[in-house]
Amino acid sequence: MCGICAIAGGHSERTSAVIEAMTRSLRHRGPDTQTYRQLPGVDLGHTRLSIIDLAGGEQPMADESGRFWIVFNGEIYNYVELRAELAREGARFHTRSDTEVILAAFAHWGAAGLQRLRGMYAFVIWDTQARRLFAARDLFGEKPLYYATAADGALVLGSEIKAIVRSGLVQPRLDRTTIDAYLCLGYVPPDRTVYENVHTLTPGHYLEWDADRGVRLTRYWKPVAAKQSWTVEDAGEQLRALLQQAVRRQMVADVPVGAFLSGGHDSSTIVALMQSESTRPVQTFSVGFGEYIDERPYARAVAERYGTDHHEIDLGAPPVAELLARMVEVYDEPFMDPSHIPTYLICEYARRHVKVALSGDGADELFGGYAWYPLLAQSVKASGAWPVWLLSRSLSRLLRDRVTTLTRYSQAQALARRWSDPWDRYVHHRFGVTRAERKALWGTDAATYFPPSYHAPDSDTHGMDRVLHFDLSCFLPGDILVKVDRAAMAHGLETRAPFLDRDVVEFALSLPAELKVKSAHTKVLFKTALQRYWPPALHNRKKQGFAAPYREWLGRPDMQALQARIFAPGSALRQLLPHIPTSIVSQRNYLAWNLLTLGLWLERHASAVAIDPPRGIGVAA
Repeated sequence: MCGICAIAGGHSERTSAVIEAMTRSLRHRGPDTQTYRQLPGVDLGHTRLSIIDLAGGEQPMADESGRFWIVFNGEIYNYVELRAELAREGARFHTRSDTEVILAAFAHWGAAGLQRLRGMYAFVIWDTQARRLFAARDLFGEKPLYYATAADGALVLGSEIKAIVRSGLVQPRLDRTTIDAYLCLGYVPPDRTVYENVHTLTPGHYLEWDADRGVRLTRYWKPVAAKQSWTVEDAGEQLRALLQQAVRRQMVADVPVGAFLSGGHDSSTIVALMQSESTRPVQTFSVGFGEYIDERPYARAVAERYGTDHHEIDLGAPPVAELLARMVEVYDEPFMDPSHIPTYLICEYARRHVKVALSGDGADELFGGYAWYPLLAQSVKASGAWPVWLLSRSLSRLLRDRVTTLTRYSQAQALARRWSDPWDRYVHHRFGVTRAERKALWGTDAATYFPPSYHAPDSDTHGMDRVLHFDLSCFLPGDILVKVDRAAMAHGLETRAPFLDRDVVEFALSLPAELKVKSAHTKVLFKTALQRYWPPALHNRKKQGFAAPYREWLGRPDMQALQARIFAPGSALRQLLPHIPTSIVSQRNYLAWNLLTLGLWLERHASAVAIDPPRGIGVAA
C-alpha cells in the first residue's frame, strides 16, 4: 500500500523539485520510504508502506529488460500463482514482491493481463521505448488515481488530488455540476472530481497516453449480472469456498494483519474465516459512541467465540469540529458521510497494533443488505396503489425527519406516477437533497444540475438487479471505499476487503435476485450460508450500519460556533449558494450537515479555487 505520482511529457528541463514535492505530499500513504526517479520523458514518485518483501520491493521499479518502469499502489493477492505461471513462460524475478509480478504480466500480456489480477490496485507503467504511459485501476476503485493535463501538455498523475495541486502545473477549477452532485449524493461521484480540469481514472478502466494522441480510456471490467441457475445449497457452498479463498489470499503479508469488527454479520464472517486461517489470535478492533451508538457488545461476542486479541475504544464525545477541519485535508474533496470520523479514529487506533486490517465492505451491495431493498423489491412486482404504499413506507424511513407524513405520501405518489422503472424510483428517493431544494440553494437557472439519469444500468439489467446497480456502481466506489481508503491511509494503515475479491464479486453477480432480497428479507443466501460463523446473539440481529450521531453533534457548542462561521454572510459557502436559508444554523438534519461539510471544504480551498459567478450554462434535463 503506497502513494504514487508521475509526470509524463511536457518541458524536458523540468527540475526534480516538482516530482519531489508531489511525492512528499503523499508521504502519509507511504511513511516507510519516499523515493522518486527522473527518466527520459517521465518523472515517477513513490511513497511506500512496506507490506510484502520488505527488503526488495522498493519503487520506482524496472523490469529485467529495463524497458518498463512502474509505480504501484495496492496489493495483488494472487501474485504467487501469477509469478509461477510467468516463470514457466520464461520470466525471471529478482524480488519477492507483487510489484515485479505486475511488470512481468504487463510485459507478457499487455493490458489483457488485468483480467488475471486478483487484488486492489492503481499503477502507472512507463514504456521507455515507445514513450507511452499505461495506468490502471481496480474493479471498484479501492485504490485511487487522479490525472490532469498541464499547460505544457504534460500528463500529471497522483494517488490523491493534493499531489497534482502540489506539482504547481495545474490550477484547479471548480466544477459546479459536481458540487450539485455532492449536494445530491453526499459524496463526489466515482467518475468525477470536484474540479473541471482534474479527472479520476474511473474504476475498472485503464488509461494510455503518449504525446501525440494524448489520453485514451478503455473500460476492461464492469459489474454485469450474468445469471446462473443455483440451488441454495450449491450457492451456499460456493460462497463459503470463495470467501475462504479470498480471506486466505488477503492475509498474506510480511507484517501483522488484523480486522475491523463491528459485531455485524459482514465483519464477523471475515473474522471467523481469518481465525480459521491463523495459528495465533487475530487482532480485532471495535469502536463505540457511548450512549448514542455502541456495537461493542456484539463485537465482544464474536471475539470471545473465536478467541481473538480484541481491542476496543469508546469515542464518547470526540472533538467533532476539530476533526471535521482535519477531514477537509484528508479527503481533498467535499465528503459528508459522518462515519468518516469514527473510521478515521478507529484506523488511528488500529495502526498502533497492525499495518493491515481486513473489513466487511462490499457485502451489502453485492448480496442485498440494505434495509430499503425489500420495499423496492416488492414494488418491482406490485402495481396500482400497492407500490405507492410501499414507496410511502420507504420514504417515511429514508427521508429526513422534518418531512411530514403527508408530504412523504405525496412524494411517494409522485414517484410512482413519474418513474415506473424500479431503478428510477430507487435513485430518485436515494438522493439526499432533491433537485427542487438544490435549485433553491443555487438561486439561479444558470447552475448546471446533476442529471437524474446518472449511472443508469444497461437495458439488459432487469427487476431488482436494476435497484442494486446504483449502490454497486456509485455508492460503494464513491462513498464507502473513498471513506475507508483516505481515513486509513492518513495513518499509514492498509485496509483490505475480501468481499470485493473478483471471484466473490462475479459469483455474487451470477445470483438471481431472489437469493439476495425476498419479501421482507435481506441477504437471503448470505445469511443461510454464513450464519454458522456467528454467535447466537447475532443470528437475528437487525442491520445497524457503521454510523455516527451527527444530529446530536450538530447541537454541541463547538459545532454551533463552527456553523455560525461557515453559514455567515459573505462566507465562501454563501458566495457559491446565495440562497441558503438563515434558519440552517439551528437545524440538525441531513441538509445542515451536508452544507456544513461543503462550506468547510470551500473555506479551506478558497485560495486555490476561485468561486466565480455562474457562467450561464443551461439547466440539464
